[in-house]
Amino acid sequence: MKPAPSWPAAGCSSPTKMSKPREHANLDDGPVGLFDNSSSGPAPVAELMTVAEAATFFKISKSGVRRLQHARQLPFIKVGSGVRFARHDLVSYLARQRVAPLDS
Repeated sequence: MKPAPSWPAAGCSSPTKMSKPREHANLDDGPVGLFDNSSSGPAPVAELMTVAEAATFFKISKSGVRRLQHARQLPFIKVGSGVRFARHDLVSYLARQRVAPLDS
């Protein structure tokens, strides 16, 4: 049988002494922004859309959205086993696809 350790051991405090809990950010301060690591001011919130919502937004089929996703034309976010699209990414995609008119 091993002898019980004597307290305090080197670098350890007594087992009955508890440290003060850490201060954490209050979750009621506002929404958490997506991809925002700054702590100044209110964080922007990204509106996430499902495949069906993205298809409605683009006025194309769901398989068309999946084709763009698989070709990595549309940035997406994995949420569990599904994917979501940030609205600003969809708007950005449309802006990149815009074809300028020819000057006459």
